[in-house]
Amino acid sequence: MKKHHQVIVIGGGAAGLYATAGLARLGVDVAVVNTDANMGGDCLHSGCVPSKTLLHMAQETTDWTEIQAKIKAVIAEIQVHDSVPRFEEIGATVYIGKARFLDAYQIEVGDQQLSAKKFIIATGSRPRIPDVAGLDTSMYETNETLFQMAKLPCEMAIIGAGPVGLELGQALQNLGVEIAIFDHNTEFLKHFSRDIADIALQKLDLDIHLDSTLTDVTRLNKDEISLKITESGIEKTLTVEKILFAAGQIANIDSLQLERAGVTYDAKISTNHYLQTTAPHIYAIGDVIKSPSLTHAGGVEARTALTNIAFGNFSKVNYGTLASVIYTKPEIYQLASTHQATRILTASGANIDRFKTDNEPEALVKVGIDNKAKIVRAEAIGMDISTVMQQIALLKSKNAKLTDLSKPIYPYPTKSEILKNLSDQLLTEKLEKPILQRLIRKIIKWRGLS
Repeated sequence: MKKHHQVIVIGGGAAGLYATAGLARLGVDVAVVNTDANMGGDCLHSGCVPSKTLLHMAQETTDWTEIQAKIKAVIAEIQVHDSVPRFEEIGATVYIGKARFLDAYQIEVGDQQLSAKKFIIATGSRPRIPDVAGLDTSMYETNETLFQMAKLPCEMAIIGAGPVGLELGQALQNLGVEIAIFDHNTEFLKHFSRDIADIALQKLDLDIHLDSTLTDVTRLNKDEISLKITESGIEKTLTVEKILFAAGQIANIDSLQLERAGVTYDAKISTNHYLQTTAPHIYAIGDVIKSPSLTHAGGVEARTALTNIAFGNFSKVNYGTLASVIYTKPEIYQLASTHQATRILTASGANIDRFKTDNEPEALVKVGIDNKAKIVRAEAIGMDISTVMQQIALLKSKNAKLTDLSKPIYPYPTKSEILKNLSDQLLTEKLEKPILQRLIRKIIKWRGLS
């Protein structure tokens, strides 16, 4: 087997496979290294795919065995596209094992030494387990182990009120698990506006405790553990069967021996705008770099890295249209920005007929615009609202104005009309300006209609 390749991708998760497939289709001599033969990474095996399947199935059944079977079936169906034979078929070479750098141009995988002209690091991340007194592995689950549980616990404490904690918490609660969620932040969904966060807190109907830290765990018996939690400075005790840690991720870079390759890192790898590390021939993408830890972020980073490798460094990642979604019911959407909006426009489900028919008056959309009515940022909450809101991201990508949303004809009744409502607010304001009103009255009079 050939030991030298033009490009080696380290990591067979979503981002790594995207980059590998793209390079292979361009005719590049590319290899991918993955720790085991079940490629696809966290997203396929323990993240997006199983969690969204769980969220869906929890609306249909409480039979855990049936749910697990469905999760396995969905993973297996998608796995075909991420399999070793499929990547070999498109022209990539696949190596199975853990990789570590020997120097800037060589890595070791098992007992094999491989070299390449360029590398892409895409080794993903793993759940962060806090340092808690008395904790052992029998007491907790993470997203990597939850879906393999033989049976669900009766009571579970979830540490972390971010997307993972909220999604899994709602699904498990729907399956009959008594859930309590603890988060160290003093504000719920602190990066969202307070009205969106308040609606979410009410509609999710989860027992959420803020300003809370797990400090100590004690095994009481085979089915119970005692948790000591400091909440707003007050120590409390809670008895549960299991803990679920959803308190962030750790980049899988500690075993790569990056210092041998001249790659600078701390908790994550440092990259420039072209996704090059401090060793210019080595690129890094996905959860290992200092960017949003989202599958679709890894996808656009993979496309950028493979483009720069194949055609020269000219492509930079534009995160301006990168939205995030918490896939609870209702969904919570955010298109964030570091730029300040001149104005925030708000539309409520209480004024949109389709939200009325679906009994969702609390649905809310907020869009920030600049002084030219161009999109800066957006937030929303509502059932399946992410599908509606992607029109906002499209407008932003085209540098279009919010008022452009009034141009299409909307089927009646659809939830998308909430976006037209926002646009119409601006158009109505323009129409009501005194100078325009005087002009309209003159035209009407001239046409003999007044």
